[in-house]
Amino acid sequence: MNRLLPRAYWCHADTDSTPTTPPPDDLLTTAPGQALAWFRASVRRLTPGLDHDTRRRARAWLGDRRSAEAAIRSLRRGQGYAYALPTPDGTWRWTAYPVSALPLLPTDQQPRSHA
Repeated sequence: MNRLLPRAYWCHADTDSTPTTPPPDDLLTTAPGQALAWFRASVRRLTPGLDHDTRRRARAWLGDRRSAEAAIRSLRRGQGYAYALPTPDGTWRWTAYPVSALPLLPTDQQPRSHA
């Protein structure tokens, strides 16, 4: 039996500086829209602590609907997506990669014994 593993998207953020705001937790999701929503929420969370020019660039990216639609199409095609935001203190990078995910048992089910 040849079954394909379901596609999922692993999302990660990091910076090459010592952040005043810690990077968000990684995310594994089966929906490209959720991956992009994670990007957007993470960038929004970071913007209050940014200088004026960087905050303006971040808000421009957040408001760019075409870019968001292109990111989702890219993920659906099985390609990765990345967004980088240079700041005076260092560069923040958000990435999403398609991965194959093994299905897990729901936490409310107990494994069956094969006696």
